[in-house]
Amino acid sequence: MTEQTIYLCDDDAGVRGALSFLLKQHGFTVVAHASGPDLLACIDHNPKELRGVFVLDVRMEPMSGPVLHEQLLQRGLGKTHPVIFLSGHGDIPVAVAAMAKGALNFVEKPYTDDMLLPMLREALVLEDQWHRAAVRRDFLLSMWESLAPQQRRIARLKSAGDLNKVIAAQMHIAERTVEEHWVKVRDKLGVDSAATLATTMAEMRASGVDTSGDTE
Repeated sequence: MTEQTIYLCDDDAGVRGALSFLLKQHGFTVVAHASGPDLLACIDHNPKELRGVFVLDVRMEPMSGPVLHEQLLQRGLGKTHPVIFLSGHGDIPVAVAAMAKGALNFVEKPYTDDMLLPMLREALVLEDQWHRAAVRRDFLLSMWESLAPQQRRIARLKSAGDLNKVIAAQMHIAERTVEEHWVKVRDKLGVDSAATLATTMAEMRASGVDTSGDTE
């Protein structure tokens, strides 16, 4: 399993070094970057799975924290990895605007250890929850995609409580064909009844898997 990491980005070497030292002293794994482009280059050239939280200073050169956040969102990371902004007093409106785009929180400078450390621990817990949900969604999606189009339609109708003979009439196929497909649906989705199928498909939809719209 890839270790959860605090990805710190601050162009102030003093702040970056002091904060990295503090976090490591409290048991966090930290990777620090001096600029947004450096962090993005690390992300783009690192093939292994990225786990953890981004801590971004608002005012940086040549790329500000909010612009870097936009780049993370474009890479699909801002919604799966919590983002926390470090902001000066005058940066609060900017940080709040970033939160409206999905950032988790902001810490106003000067901050205390008692303020920052619990926030980071909570962010790592949240990231783990998001990660587990994403893994589960990918698993459910792979199961759904393993079904042939006719099997998907039969799965939808069976989960709604329709009988095989009713499904056969709706799909203009033999009831025996429905039964054969139903065996495959149960096997591929790991269900043993229409009731458990309905529960599994409800979980699929709740996780964001589109179970509708297939045509034969």
